[in-house]
Amino acid sequence: MRRLSVLLTLAASLLIVSCDKKRLESSYDTQEKYIEGIVSSLTKNNPDATVESNDGIVRVTVTRGEGAPLGENGAVAFYYAGYYLSGNSLSTSSLFVTNYETFANSVRWSVTDSTSFGIMTLRLDESDIVEGLKKGLPGVKGGDECYILFNGRHGFGKKKIANIPSNAGLAWHLWVKSVSD
Repeated sequence: MRRLSVLLTLAASLLIVSCDKKRLESSYDTQEKYIEGIVSSLTKNNPDATVESNDGIVRVTVTRGEGAPLGENGAVAFYYAGYYLSGNSLSTSSLFVTNYETFANSVRWSVTDSTSFGIMTLRLDESDIVEGLKKGLPGVKGGDECYILFNGRHGFGKKKIANIPSNAGLAWHLWVKSVSD
C-alpha cells in the first residue's frame, strides 16, 4: 500500500511539472508573437530599420550609428528604457526602468530614482547582465538607437522583480553613445 502511495505521489508530481512546463512554453510562444508585432510596428514606417536575430534575441535598429561594432568582450555606453512584454506594443504601463531623463520626462514617467539617471557603461565580458541583453548588444555601434527583444527564457527567469512578472519577455530601448573593444 505504501509503495502505491509513493508511486501515485510521484506520478502526480510529474504531471504537475509537465503541465507547468507546457504552460511556460505556451507563455514563451505568446511572447514571441508579441515580439513579432513590436518588430512589425517598429519597421513599418521606417524603411531604414534593420532587424537581426541571434539565438532567440531580436535587435531592431531604427537609427544606425557609425564606427566599429561592439565585440563580445567590448565596452558600451548607453541610455536605456526597459519594458516587460504585455502585448504587441510597448507602453509606459510596462516600462520598469530607464536611466534616460529626457526620455522619462517625454513619457511623463517618474518611477526611476532621479539619482539613477545618466549613461550606463559596461563591459560585456565582466558584466552580470540579463542573458538576452548580453547576447543582443554585440554588433551595436555608437549612435545606434535600437530595441533588443527576447522572451522570458532569456530574461530574469522565475524571479519576479518589482513589477516585472516572472518569466516575462523583455524589450530594451537603447540609445548607444559609444562602443570600444
